[in-house]
Amino acid sequence: MGIGRPFWGLLDEPERAAVLAAAIRRRFDAGTVICHQGDETRNVLVVSRGRVRVSRFALGGEETLLAVRGAGDIIGEVAAIDGQGRSATLTAVDVVEGVLITAPAFISLCERQPRIMWAVLRVVVSRHRAAADQQDLRTGPSLQRVGGMLLGLAHRDASDMIATVPISQRELAAIAGISRETLVRALKELREAGIIATHRTRVEILREDELRALCGI
Repeated sequence: MGIGRPFWGLLDEPERAAVLAAAIRRRFDAGTVICHQGDETRNVLVVSRGRVRVSRFALGGEETLLAVRGAGDIIGEVAAIDGQGRSATLTAVDVVEGVLITAPAFISLCERQPRIMWAVLRVVVSRHRAAADQQDLRTGPSLQRVGGMLLGLAHRDASDMIATVPISQRELAAIAGISRETLVRALKELREAGIIATHRTRVEILREDELRALCGI
């Protein structure tokens, strides 16, 4: 669940070169909406720097944070493959740099390079499994729910260290399906154990192994 090996890390140097040859470099300022839920765009983004917030909006405008993607992650591959509208809104948390590939170029690349296609499949399967694990944790004790949500939303940075989770307590409580008061108690317990550090709008995972053991994953 979460913090898995990113797409870029699954490729060797010739495969990375092939991706770069099919792409153009892009930069997005912090706060920029890269694409909106429902958009008909099909471009695929491979992040090289920064973090991208992946969220869905209900009809009433309520936002649900689904994931945070970082360096090495691929985003938008599903829309490129199935030709449907964007399933989520992508927003740059901080300055984001990466390479953008059009859907036709991405599909052609996967057809020519089976190992790249296999890497995409591994990412899709890993995210599907992580989503199922998160759903299972929603019925467990509050401490496990919070830990599971943090692991599910976290990502690794380019140096393969645990990255911070840019999320407010209100958002985390809503995702975990618990009250704000219960969340505060759970975060306090994790913080006092030295497993996490909390900040105003982010949570930093300090000891991944201990958090995973606590959640049984």
